[in-house]
Amino acid sequence: MKLGLPPELEINASDTEPRISGAREDLHPGDILDDRFVVTEFLSRGGMATIYKAQDLQNGNEPVVLKVPLPQAEMNPEYFSRFKREEEIGLKLRHPYLLKFVAVNGARSRPYLVTEYVRGVSLYDLLSGFRVLPEADALAVTALLCDGLQYLHQSGSAHRDLKPENIMICYDGTIRIMDFGIASATDSRRLTFMGFAPGTPHYMAPERVKGRRGDPRTDIYSLGAMLYEMLTGVVPFAHEDSNVIMESHVVGDPVPPRQVNSKISAQAEEIVLHAMTRNPAGRYSDVAAMKAELEAPNRVPVTGRSTRVKLATRWRRALRKARFAAVWCLIPVVIQVALFLLLWHLLRKK
Repeated sequence: MKLGLPPELEINASDTEPRISGAREDLHPGDILDDRFVVTEFLSRGGMATIYKAQDLQNGNEPVVLKVPLPQAEMNPEYFSRFKREEEIGLKLRHPYLLKFVAVNGARSRPYLVTEYVRGVSLYDLLSGFRVLPEADALAVTALLCDGLQYLHQSGSAHRDLKPENIMICYDGTIRIMDFGIASATDSRRLTFMGFAPGTPHYMAPERVKGRRGDPRTDIYSLGAMLYEMLTGVVPFAHEDSNVIMESHVVGDPVPPRQVNSKISAQAEEIVLHAMTRNPAGRYSDVAAMKAELEAPNRVPVTGRSTRVKLATRWRRALRKARFAAVWCLIPVVIQVALFLLLWHLLRKK
């Protein structure tokens, strides 16, 4: 299946490839990395890595992308673990809608990973330009995402950080799902972090906010959140404080999509709210089930989910915080009581 986006939705590549003028670049066009990759272009720099376009001399000068972590990122255990995990999982995946990773055998002069080079625009940039997508296109994009995720899930992994920035809408009518830095896999080590689990607040499933590992149903929730944004032009929970956003995912449901955009069909709204059910057990059983409804929305039964939503009001967030605080206050008391009982037991033995 390929996207059939109308011509007015096309964006010129020069408008979507970020440039950072004056940034210090460790690699320059013409540099050859490990006698294999010829750097041809600086693409972008984020807070943790620099992205370059290059040619692969061992594969017919095929264009590729180099992702090179910044020095401070290499010294950050959390990020560097994510960086290595991304390559470990990426090299095992082979699906047309998942970003293809290129294997680099032998010693490397520095840490980096290599992927295919794809021409297109990120879903984030697409939404920045058009805000709301036509319903048919929004459903089609999400159905393609389900295709790629079905393979990922069947391979024993879950993405766990789906967001528009990680989705590339390619000019050939396909998509690419990118960034497997916090993906979980049954055969890889588990990463632990201080605080809550890593992810992106606007699209994070409630169980991830609570610090749980997450599974394929976690990706279904994020799919629903992205579809919500594609259909309405806004994220499900908008706030300047990321903590408030995450709390909202846990304690309430989003405003029904049709209250934001009345042009949305009742069936599309049903799909969004089904995917974004707070209890994982209430979501689609798998992405294949979700895809079936995305491809035949007219057959989706309207069950009135929009009338049963419980909005994430301030008092609901406050109540959860109060419960959380109460638990933490009780922990020292429980420990003290346990120590007292242990000491009393030891004294009785004497």
